[in-house]
Amino acid sequence: MIFRSLVVIPVLGLLAIQGFAQTEQMPKQRPGREVCLSASEVQDTFFAYLLGIIISGVDLDVDNEQLRAILTEFKPTLLVPFNQIIRVGQHIVPGTGERAIGLSFLTDMDIPIPFSVLFYHPGRIIADRSLVFQVRRSTYIDPGSAGGPVAVFDLVLARGGILIDIDDWLEALFRAHLEDTWIQHIVFFKWHGDWIGLLEGTGRRTPRVFRSFFDFTRNSVLFPVPAELDKLGRVLVPDTAPGL
Repeated sequence: MIFRSLVVIPVLGLLAIQGFAQTEQMPKQRPGREVCLSASEVQDTFFAYLLGIIISGVDLDVDNEQLRAILTEFKPTLLVPFNQIIRVGQHIVPGTGERAIGLSFLTDMDIPIPFSVLFYHPGRIIADRSLVFQVRRSTYIDPGSAGGPVAVFDLVLARGGILIDIDDWLEALFRAHLEDTWIQHIVFFKWHGDWIGLLEGTGRRTPRVFRSFFDFTRNSVLFPVPAELDKLGRVLVPDTAPGL
């Protein structure tokens, strides 16, 4: 189980940077640092900006150069392949009123998992050149917070594919708990005052569902996952149906 959690979560560093293929029609706007969450809320500079964009729902169409101009002191803590991202965007989908957010890479992505276990990178992240997510908003009541309903932002993969490809020897050794995983959901929400990222997807060989959690406020993998948080994750993102 520990390998599964340590392997799957780092893909947040790759996938939570969303944008659109250059063929998408989007307004050319560039929200600045004013939308960023504070460092006390999210340690990583880029994710502070990304979550600010998602929360505010602003339209966005920026390329790599514009991102660097906004995040002048950009210091990724999750080893994001920043140079490979050519466009980030968010807009309202015509006819539905839903928001969509996506990213475009220079090429199809095939990179080592940017997180090591005992100095070893246990697999690869494989993703299509263009990825688009639908942004679904909801709320829940957090027993650990004195406030009202807590916002939940569920990024559902709508275009492209994302695979966590585990090294064969690890998959064979931990077959009961580890498997190549197709990612379907990336979810952001606050839990006990911290911003949490949840990944959910299904196995490549079997219909097993995998979930992992990352604490953006503390910048750490959540393992073992607290039982309360694991239960909440199953409520926020019910098991993805096999084959979806």
